[in-house]
Amino acid sequence: MKKGKAENAFDNLLSRQDYLVVQANDLAKAFGNLKAFEHKLLDYCFSYVTKESNVTDTFVVSTKEVLKHFGLNTSGYNYERVARGFKSLNENTALYFAIEKNGKKGIRMGQLFSMIEFIENGEVSFRFSEFAAPYVFALRSQYYSFKLAELAQIKSKYAIVLMKIWEANRYKNQRVTTITGDLDEWQDWFLGTEKRMAPAIFVRNCLKVGAEELESKLDVDIYLNVVKNGRKVVGYEMTITDNRQPTTAEVIQQAEKDSYQTDIYDFLGDGNK
Repeated sequence: MKKGKAENAFDNLLSRQDYLVVQANDLAKAFGNLKAFEHKLLDYCFSYVTKESNVTDTFVVSTKEVLKHFGLNTSGYNYERVARGFKSLNENTALYFAIEKNGKKGIRMGQLFSMIEFIENGEVSFRFSEFAAPYVFALRSQYYSFKLAELAQIKSKYAIVLMKIWEANRYKNQRVTTITGDLDEWQDWFLGTEKRMAPAIFVRNCLKVGAEELESKLDVDIYLNVVKNGRKVVGYEMTITDNRQPTTAEVIQQAEKDSYQTDIYDFLGDGNK
């Protein structure tokens, strides 16, 4: 039985969009096209979200404070670097939301930010879009257990991406986390949808670089299993073992965090179901 033109068009679009957001943690995997500095800038923006935040909130940050956080001096070059970083975030954070209407699957296309404003004195204002905000707010309680100080010490883009994917797959503070995916999924997470590498080069230039930095800066052990179909590489299974022991204060903090953790669907209206 042949499909109609509209159904074929939908299937073709769906096959090209690897970043359909269906839960908050998907945002951790959605921006493989960003550079390391842009990832850190985005994390800095996410850090402003609290459990009291809502869709209409506008957040205001100081470029001077951003530079201080990153350990950069307040030169004109670095001010411009921050400005260009926000410009890139505005242009390269398109999102595709999985929806269902009247029993039919669909895609809602949107942007992470609805507005970013850069003033000549270095003040930056931004607002998350109405589509993205619920996922961002849920992300705050479900994903960002990493402290900004931990994120700031990570230098390579691939280590930052791996950190996010690790936490997106981790349940609370479990010691051992296993991440699985096919070859395309892993390359989407690390490179975006427009770039591809041969499997051996991808392991050497991306997975190995990210894993070695996390092992050297966080007390973790990482094991990579290459999944093959015959001689062809079809995916990877990575196991990350966290050797850090949480302090009593961190255990209490996690318990408090769990007590107000909000399900993402509490933020969403019927139009998203």
